[in-house]
Amino acid sequence: MRQPLLLLKNGFTLIEVMIGMAILIVLAGMAVPSFSKALEDAEVSSLEQQLQRIRTAIDYYTFQHEEQNPGYHPAYMTWTSGTFENQLLLASDDDGLTAAPGTSGYYYGPYITEGFPRNPFSSISTIQIVQPGATFATPDDTTGWVYWADTGVFRANSTGSTPDGTPLFEL
Repeated sequence: MRQPLLLLKNGFTLIEVMIGMAILIVLAGMAVPSFSKALEDAEVSSLEQQLQRIRTAIDYYTFQHEEQNPGYHPAYMTWTSGTFENQLLLASDDDGLTAAPGTSGYYYGPYITEGFPRNPFSSISTIQIVQPGATFATPDDTTGWVYWADTGVFRANSTGSTPDGTPLFEL
């Protein structure tokens, strides 16, 4: 009978276990906010990188196509998100018509090679085209991106803010 009593003396008491758990809870409580901030900072950084990548592609396309912004389909005389994506993801000719990379006569592009990126805050990759002369009220998270066809401005369609309070839409 004395053997089980010896095991209890060599183990932890309930109070010691509870104190140990309390310490772990306090440490976890201090770590979670740091982890959350790091996650938010990573999402903001990812968004900034995506915006820079797409804006550079737009600028390069515009430069090579005599100041014509991407998104305009010359045969149909319309601005569409499909044309915008194709003109950045495929090869294009002088007029902005697109074909698979390597097609004879389509010397420009592709400007983005990994597929059109998703907005890291909404995980949406669709683009809302703001037609020339039209207005865009406010971001609403219904698409990943917003593109003004007449000016070439490209923004994230996100309603949130960065940790320092800057609206994501204004990045």
